[in-house]
Amino acid sequence: MNLTVSVIIPAYNCETTIERALQSALQQTRHPKEIIVIDDESTDQSALRARSKAKDSAIPILVYCNESNVGPGVSRNRGWAASTGDLVAFLDADDVWHPQKLEVQVPIMESRPTLNMTCHDRTVGPEPVWSSVDSKSVTWQELDLRDFLIRNRCATPSVILRRDVRERFSDSLRYAEDYLLWLTIAAQYGEVLFAESELVHCTNPAYGGPGLSGKLLAMHKSELKAFRMLARRGVLPLRWLPAIYGWSTLKFGVRVVDHLLLKDRLQKAAEA
Repeated sequence: MNLTVSVIIPAYNCETTIERALQSALQQTRHPKEIIVIDDESTDQSALRARSKAKDSAIPILVYCNESNVGPGVSRNRGWAASTGDLVAFLDADDVWHPQKLEVQVPIMESRPTLNMTCHDRTVGPEPVWSSVDSKSVTWQELDLRDFLIRNRCATPSVILRRDVRERFSDSLRYAEDYLLWLTIAAQYGEVLFAESELVHCTNPAYGGPGLSGKLLAMHKSELKAFRMLARRGVLPLRWLPAIYGWSTLKFGVRVVDHLLLKDRLQKAAEA
């Protein structure tokens, strides 16, 4: 079974990075079927840069523009709806993939038809220097719902899903909408496989960065709302919520302290 891949990239005011992201998808050792860019009412030249890249691309690059700013989750849903590949792979406009990402991830999903989601580790920080990966020796870890309740194990640009998965990113969450989807998939479909290989470079850290991940309180509130939504759907037993809320709040406190310490270290470094 040879599965095809649609790459979905939400884009918002990313004119300085969108071409780099596109290039990382185009340079995959296993080519995607198509790349779909959803411009979320950018005020810069993001869509123009993407369309310019599409002119010279052997792989179709489709660019759609939202009529209003709806956020990355809804934008990804629009790209998902327009996709025609067997699998959908998510990439953010300011991140870059390892050249062998699809080569590593797709075959495991071809060999296991009931596997609906895979993801992998990532790097954060300076520009990456990629090393070659032996795709046959990659270590895969099985994750279940309890693993995801402890923490979000999958950065969005690491995730590949089967296109026919019914669930979508929530349109009622501006933050943590990806985490809610991973929780739902783990609950509804079972096993998720995580590759212990750094196959994407993310500009922002998991939390505390300048993008959406930097809005710690909003993310925490959305995370709690996601748990309530899962409980209402019967995915989580109500008796679990107090413990889950407590654990989430503890993580929020640690992140706030960590973020403050990081800001202090950066300020001291700048003054030195």
